[in-house]
Amino acid sequence: MRRMRLTLLALALALVACSPPAPTPDAGPDTSCGFDCAAQNKYGLIKNRCFEYSSDPLTKQDPPALGVWVKDNGANLFNLEGGVPVLQVEYRMTGQIRMIDDVAVIGGALMLMRREFVATGQSITYKDSANKIVGVKWLALDTAAGQTLTTQASGFLVNQSGVGTTDDTTFKVTTFDASASELQALTQTYPAGLKLVFSETPAHGNDTRRVFIPDVGFAVIASNYALTGGAPLPMTLQKVRDIGSADGGTADCSLGAP
Repeated sequence: MRRMRLTLLALALALVACSPPAPTPDAGPDTSCGFDCAAQNKYGLIKNRCFEYSSDPLTKQDPPALGVWVKDNGANLFNLEGGVPVLQVEYRMTGQIRMIDDVAVIGGALMLMRREFVATGQSITYKDSANKIVGVKWLALDTAAGQTLTTQASGFLVNQSGVGTTDDTTFKVTTFDASASELQALTQTYPAGLKLVFSETPAHGNDTRRVFIPDVGFAVIASNYALTGGAPLPMTLQKVRDIGSADGGTADCSLGAP
């Protein structure tokens, strides 16, 4: 009997030894830099990174015509009302803030949650029918040419007196392969990229066009930086610098660097 028990114990131990290891729980994305570090790197959303643009597609400008700064709010993300976390992206001209995009990365997708027009005190916040901020989709990790990303939202518009109106809004991004000239930025020629053509009904100061370069950011931005009026002016990327680094200098974004 004792021999039988020992044999059964040996068989049990052998089965345990041969069993496959238990699966390791998925730890999820690395969020140490905000939302999802891998996705943020693909979209160019690195805290304290400054993208400098020229209004002349053939010539660098000093100071740049536009500086786009991914704002560093410290260890935490900035929170909109309702505790909605965002990264703030400031659009600066000669040091003055013209516009702020409050963006998020949700399920790997780049979402615009709110756009603020600083000079006029106006903004557009994309909400659902329950008044929750949900944003509109600009890009997903697997977005390719020939796609249309459509978001239905309630756009909550705040005017200069603080009075808000709600518009049922359809926001579309249609993608194309970027042309050779669009890939010819002032810093270098990129091997591939996507042209994003924006459409919003009704319009709330949306961009008309951008050229996205994976793992870099936007090589071209065409916007008028206002809720209404004005013609979109294409800006071409001329430099990327990380403010505070040895190479990036300490000058504010849009004021150039040594």
